[in-house]
Amino acid sequence: MWGRPTAIGYLRRDVSGVSQVWDETQIRSVAKRLGYELAKIVVFGPQTGNPVPQLLDTIERVGADAVVMPTLQHLPDALDLVVRVCDVITVNPENTYARWVLPENSWPKPGAEGIVARGVTGNEQSPPDGFGRTD
Repeated sequence: MWGRPTAIGYLRRDVSGVSQVWDETQIRSVAKRLGYELAKIVVFGPQTGNPVPQLLDTIERVGADAVVMPTLQHLPDALDLVVRVCDVITVNPENTYARWVLPENSWPKPGAEGIVARGVTGNEQSPPDGFGRTD
């Protein structure tokens, strides 16, 4: 059986202000409802220099599958950097920015550099069970 995916919470104290405790409660609630094991909540203040690299280090250290945060305002101009390594989930509005969603032009074309797409040419035979096994 697989374990639950791991998430970390993230917020900026200067963005949350007096709502910090409420934001942390919402992070815990959303993570639990979506089936994540919340490893920790990372809180940075306005004095934190370069918070995004520190967040990325935490994601790697914990092995997080997702970062849950109150709003995108807590991660200004850095969403694309974080989505490259894990999913980003916002509480308000509730939204998931999935790491596997890539711009169309970044996907490799079938046949390019050894990439083979089944069924594209019509010459491939489907295995009897449909799962790639022939026995």
